[in-house]
Formats: sequence, C-alpha cells, structure tokens
Amino acid sequence: MKERILVLIILAAAAVAQVPTSSFDDLSSRAQQAYDSNHLEEAAQLYADAVKLRPDWAQGWWAQGMIAYERDQYPECRDFLSRMVQLDSSAAPGFALLGLCEFRTKQYEQAFQHLKKGHMLVPVREGGGPLLDMADYHLALLLTRQGAFELAQEVLVRVALKVRDNPDMFVGAGLASLRMAILPDEVSPKQKDLVTMAGKTFWDLISQPPPEAEADFKALVSKYPKTPNVHYYYGTYLASHHPEECAREFLQELRISPDSVPARVQLVLRYIVDAKLTLALRYAREAVALSPESVGSQLALAETLRAQGRDEPALMAFLEAKRLDPVSPKIRLYLVNEYRSLGRIEDMRREQAEYERLKSEQQNWP
Repeated sequence: MKERILVLIILAAAAVAQVPTSSFDDLSSRAQQAYDSNHLEEAAQLYADAVKLRPDWAQGWWAQGMIAYERDQYPECRDFLSRMVQLDSSAAPGFALLGLCEFRTKQYEQAFQHLKKGHMLVPVREGGGPLLDMADYHLALLLTRQGAFELAQEVLVRVALKVRDNPDMFVGAGLASLRMAILPDEVSPKQKDLVTMAGKTFWDLISQPPPEAEADFKALVSKYPKTPNVHYYYGTYLASHHPEECAREFLQELRISPDSVPARVQLVLRYIVDAKLTLALRYAREAVALSPESVGSQLALAETLRAQGRDEPALMAFLEAKRLDPVSPKIRLYLVNEYRSLGRIEDMRREQAEYERLKSEQQNWP
C-alpha cells in the first residue's frame, strides 16, 4: 500500500512539473507570434507570463527589454535588461541595450560601464550590427563627457567605418574633435553649426577620399579661425598626414588658447621628432606646470627627458603617469623600455607582466 501511494505521489509530481513546461512552450510561441505581428502590448504580456514560469529564460527578458525600448519605456527596458545580463554575462547586445536605456534615463555612470562592457565583448574586426554601432556612438558621447576625447575619437572611428553616412552622429563626433566635454543636447544654438561642421569633417576623414576631408578642414578653419580647439583639431590631422605643417597650427592654437595643455603636448611630440629638444622640454615643463595631474603632460615630459638621455628623471615622470593612470597598458610598456635602458631587469620583468595582464583584461578596448 505504501509503495502504491509513493508511486502515485511521484506520478502526481511529474504531472504537475509537466504543466508549466507545456504552458511555457505555448506562451513563448504565442509571444513570438505576437511580436512578429507587431502586436507589442500583447507580446509584452505573454513574455511577462512566460518568464514568471521560467525566470531563468534570458531570451524572455531580452524580448521584454526590446519591446519596452521600442515603446520608449526606458526605465522598464533597463530593469528587464538588468535581469537578462545577470543570466547571460556574455551577451554583448544585452549590455548594449541596457546601456542605451540607462543613457536615456540619464544614469550616465551605469550607462558607461554597460556600454563599455558591450563594446569589449565584440572583437574589433567583427561587425556588431546596428544596435552595437548605436551603442558605440553613445559610449563615445560618454567618453567625451568625461574628457577622454582621444578615446572617444577611437571609438567613433570604429562607428564611422561601418555607419558611412549618418548626419545625426556628426554632433557627437564634433564634440569629441573640438574637446567639448558636453552631450549633444547641451550644445547651444550658436555652437550647432561649428560642432556639426567639425563632426562632418571627422566623418569625411574616415569615410571619404582625402581631398574631401582636406577641404572640410580648410572650410572649418576659415569660418572659425579664432574658436578654441579648431586649430588644434586641424593640427592633429596635419600631424598624421602632413607632419611638417602641424606645429604651425598648434602654435596658432596657443595664441587663441594660451593655457592649452593639449597643444603643448602635441608640440612636444613634434619637436622630439624634429630633434628640437630644448623647445620640447620648454613646452613639456609648461604643460606639467599648467596641469600636473594630466597623464599626457607627464608622458610628454618623460619622453622629452628620455630623448635627452636623462633616464632617471624620465623614469620619475613615467612613474607619475602610472600613478595617475594605473590601468594603462601603454604606460607599463613605456616603463618596460625605461627600466631596460637603466638595466633594472627585475623591474622591467614586473612591468612586462603587468602590461600583459592589463592588455588581456582590456581586450577590444582602444
């Protein structure tokens, strides 16, 4: 008798367990059909019912997030995608969409971390599709807002190579190029033309033949000859394409913006190449005096001292740069070379190991 009761209990338990599975299959199928038919409200409810039966169904949370995003329900989208990425930490689209929702709700710090995560999950040589391109654009906006202008431009290059023509993105590219640490909706009406022109110039530099980008730069400088960072922007272009002409633009930038640290750093780099080390040291020391907490200033000073054969003082400047940016693989590599020059082999090996660790942790990051 006991055996029979036990068998009945087991059979009853099995029957109960089968009901949710059957109901889940039905709900998920109907939800997909409703979504495919653009019945978003019905699809949202069906997906909600389905994840109640199977809370670990990452695809269900993703679908709810997509529907909420399409309906401009950004807080709800954020909450759905937060659940999704907890279940699947390798889902680049999930982190991308989560970051976009957080951007919309003005949670910029969280948005930055999630957009960065989504970016790093996709190898540079692989296409991520329109969603990840849009996520990268917004990641660049947040880098610009932080003042990480060069990093923002590197991310934007990746976007522009795939999104060949999108005027809506020109403003974001213009802000990074002109070193304006604001978001597009903070651009004043008086600045809109300037920023758009700069952004179109950036986009053409990546996606159009060289003569078109050159014409864009000349038009920008001609129209805004006394605007801060216009000559600096043109100078960075010349540094890559006509290096012998770039110092002129950086010096012109200093006439407009006497306290410009970036212009000084760029002059240092040019003067090192030209073996004008006295001038390089002058501008490097000025950059450090103006902005001692600037990694670029410290690196400019370190490279100038190294070029002069003054390895001990150069090491001190490199170490200061490491203090300011302890997770930079590039700085560790500078230290590897400096310790090698000084014959400090153990220190060199330590920094080499740190370089390799940091490089591995920051795969697919500019």
